[in-house]
Amino acid sequence: MDVSELVREIESAPDGNAPERISRSRARLVSAIADQRKSRVRRRWVWGGSAVIGTVSAAAVVATIVIAGAVAPVAPPPASAAAVAVLNGAADLVVDGLDPVLAPGQYLRIRETYDVVSLWDADADSGTAPEDEGIAGFNTSALPTSEGAVHTRGIRDLYVPGDRSEDWILDDRFVNEVVDVFGDPATLPAYERMVKVAPERDADPGGIERLPGGLQTWDPEYADDDAYYDPFREFYDEMPRDPAALLGWYREHLSTSDEDSYLFSAIGRYLSTDLMPADLRAASLRVLGLLGGVEVERTEGAVTTLVLRTDIGEGSGFGDLLVSAIDIDTATGRIVGIRESYPHRSTELLPAGLPWAGWVIEVSVVDEAPQP
Repeated sequence: MDVSELVREIESAPDGNAPERISRSRARLVSAIADQRKSRVRRRWVWGGSAVIGTVSAAAVVATIVIAGAVAPVAPPPASAAAVAVLNGAADLVVDGLDPVLAPGQYLRIRETYDVVSLWDADADSGTAPEDEGIAGFNTSALPTSEGAVHTRGIRDLYVPGDRSEDWILDDRFVNEVVDVFGDPATLPAYERMVKVAPERDADPGGIERLPGGLQTWDPEYADDDAYYDPFREFYDEMPRDPAALLGWYREHLSTSDEDSYLFSAIGRYLSTDLMPADLRAASLRVLGLLGGVEVERTEGAVTTLVLRTDIGEGSGFGDLLVSAIDIDTATGRIVGIRESYPHRSTELLPAGLPWAGWVIEVSVVDEAPQP
C-alpha cells in the first residue's frame, strides 16, 4: 500500500476534522517524498517494511507516519532512567565487540519473522479489475467498517557476505502462514483468492534474488528508489558518534518525519539488521534513550521490552494511542523484536493485545547461502 492509498483509507474514517488533518499530512508526506537533496536519506523500506510483505506491512509503517504527523506534538517526559540504563548497557555490549566474525565463504543470515493483520470489507472496492475478485476489500477498508481480518506470519532471510561488496542473497520463498481469522466467515476464502490472483502479496514468486553489493533494484523507471539494505552506507563517515549530535542528524536526514515515535521505530529497524559499524550502532542505541517517553514495559529472561506511547488523537480509526515496542536482548545488546500496536482501535474484531504488525529478528552465521 503506497502513501496515497493509505491516505485514502484513513480519509474514510468518520471524523469531521479529517479533511483538514489529512490535507496537512498529505502535504507533509508529498514534500518529504519529493525532496531530492543528496543530503537526505531517501529509501524504500526494504527490511521491516513494505518490501517484506508486499503492500500489507506498508500500511502499518506508513499509518504510523501519517497519523502521528497529523497531530500537534505534545512534549513527552524524558525517557525513564530504567530505559536509558537498558540502552546504555546494550550500547556497551556492542562496543565491546560481540559481533560475529565471518570466515571466507560464510554469511551473516538475518532472518525476519513478520506478523501482520490485513482487514477485510466485503463492500470495499480497491479499484482492481473484475478478474481480481478477492483483492477488493483487503487493505482498503477503514477499521470501523471492517467485517473481518486475517493475521498472517511469514519468514524472509537475508544473507550478507563478509565482504559487503559481494553479492547478497535474499530468500523470500516462504509462503505466509494464516495464523488466525477474525469476523466474517467470507474473510478467509477472500484472502485465499487474493493470494491466488496476486501471489506477490503473500511471498515473492521469484523466490531467491541476488543483490549486488546489497542493492535492491526496483523498477528501472524509478531508479532513484533503488536502495541498499544498509541504507546509511554512504553516510557512515559523516554520521556523528556523539548521541546528541547523532539524534540531530537523524532528525534532519530521515525522510518523512522527525517525530520521536517515528524515530524510535525507524532507528530500531535499522539497528535490528546489525549492518551498521559497531560504534555507530552503539551511538544509535543511546539515541533511543534521548527520545521522550521511552519506558521499560517488561523483562522476560534476557529480553527487555521498551515502549513509546504516542497520543495520535481521536477520529483516525486507529484509536487515540500508538504503542511502539522494541525488544532488546540484554545479553548481546541486539534488537530482536519490533511491534506496532493500536490498543484503542475502533474495532472489536481483533484481540486487544494483538499488534498491528510485528517483526522478530534472528542473526546467525551460516556456511552457505541458497543461490538463484
